[in-house]
Amino acid sequence: MVTTAGFGLLEAVRSTLATADEALLCVAFAHERGVRLLGKELEAAQCRKARARLLVTTAFDRGDATSGALTVARAYGVEVRIHNHAGGTFHPKLYLGSSRDAARAVIGSANLTAGLACNVEVGVSLKGRRSDRPLARAWEIGEALWEDARSEPWVARAADRPGEEIEPELYAALVRERRRDPVFVTLGPDPRPNRVVELTPSEALVETERSRKERTGPQPVPAWIINQAWEFLRLKGELSNAVLLNQLRVHRSSAVCALLARVPGVAVRIGRGVVLEWAGGGGRAR
Repeated sequence: MVTTAGFGLLEAVRSTLATADEALLCVAFAHERGVRLLGKELEAAQCRKARARLLVTTAFDRGDATSGALTVARAYGVEVRIHNHAGGTFHPKLYLGSSRDAARAVIGSANLTAGLACNVEVGVSLKGRRSDRPLARAWEIGEALWEDARSEPWVARAADRPGEEIEPELYAALVRERRRDPVFVTLGPDPRPNRVVELTPSEALVETERSRKERTGPQPVPAWIINQAWEFLRLKGELSNAVLLNQLRVHRSSAVCALLARVPGVAVRIGRGVVLEWAGGGGRAR
């Protein structure tokens, strides 16, 4: 059994997909942040021409969050279907992977959202041969859901947003801070100025000393990255630069820390690394 403590559940899901020739994910909720947490594995699967599938419901969609996630999943080469079950609630959390005769499965409480990294979730991780009864049964369930007559290919709508937007409360705080001073100084022993030349709900455009010197133009920090860091910080109470880089895989970590450090309720602790601390209330990632 694995939990999110120490990123155990997230790493179990990543391991399930890492070498799979075939993967099937059946979940109730999917958000862009959750898909991005598995981005490295999904990109690798696409490169080796592995088959990856995602089955999700849109019955709980709020503000096109699911459609944004599915757009990203499809960009990774994932086949996408939706299952809107009129007679009940589609609510599984089933992550399956197999390669030849070997198979893995993670079955538990976590959706394909930031909750994989942020929530207190629990799941069972199975590893063995695909013919082993528990794994064979898990695959039977997954395939039955995928082939169910109520499951149909997802079709993107023209009105669907291509990605996330910065959480409204956070966006309002960042807008206020940018008006006060558009230069967000990086943290740590060698602070550098990051000038936010434009801030929209979908991204922050950041000019660094390097981008100015090399004339590459402002670098985008997309909303999903900012949201991922913000949600982890609020739910866990602290966020380090190392966690951003290694577990959450956010490679604009210095810019993200500089942005969040200016938000009311966030404190900075400098030691062997940069750590942001949250003094506000907690919450839960769906």
